[in-house]
Amino acid sequence: MQAVTRAERLSSHLANQIEAQTRDPDWTLAHYTFVASVTTLAAECDIAHSPAMSVASNHAVPRLRLAFIGDSAELLANYTTFLISHGSEMELLVDEAQRAVVEQAFKVLSNEAQWQMVFRGDPAVLDSGPATELAGNDLPAMQALAKREQFDLRFTTRDPFQQGPAFGIWEGEALAAMGVTNLRLPGVVQIGNIVATKTASERLYLTAVVSALVKAHAEAMRVFCIIPQQLEDTIALLETLGFVRERPMYRMRCVLKEEK
Repeated sequence: MQAVTRAERLSSHLANQIEAQTRDPDWTLAHYTFVASVTTLAAECDIAHSPAMSVASNHAVPRLRLAFIGDSAELLANYTTFLISHGSEMELLVDEAQRAVVEQAFKVLSNEAQWQMVFRGDPAVLDSGPATELAGNDLPAMQALAKREQFDLRFTTRDPFQQGPAFGIWEGEALAAMGVTNLRLPGVVQIGNIVATKTASERLYLTAVVSALVKAHAEAMRVFCIIPQQLEDTIALLETLGFVRERPMYRMRCVLKEEK
């Protein structure tokens, strides 16, 4: 195993491998949590890696997050001990194959099924309607909307606007809908924190906000989002806008297994 380092100081082999593979947006979509850790979020991540397994940890967000590439549960558990404090909870967002590796490596506390949904439609037909771009001084209104709707607001970086534009819809002084650019990676961009007040206008507002986000990125980037599978109405809405269910994913909260 290579020594634990900042992800921004990757070995030349891994750095070259990631650079080559991320030229394919579909590969990046399939491995985006790890790609994020060694590119966009590199300054905030530590990594332990070898030719068989690479594991990255991000301690700069409220929930400690882990991402990996490789299929050895033994190596995943072993490398993780160098990256996190014993007893710390960690969160992983993994695909179907990785889920089996995580279940062997760690004690799983919770597991929420998600969809990775990718925009495959025509951005020219989307209508952003009343959506307007949000700015830094709108953050309290964004937090207030999330609190009213009991929505778990998740930002990938400390600055919610660092990765790209956010859009919202106002009703007077109150923010009634919003969505943000969560993560910008080579060739792809993740949108998220999409929520609206539960009124008769909810569907219209969600449509406008998502449309504004897609139109802001779709010409240069492949746009995707992560949606809990139980949100069937939201999934159906996204499908009408041109998103497809690309792959099932799982948000897993875990701890290291106790040594026997």
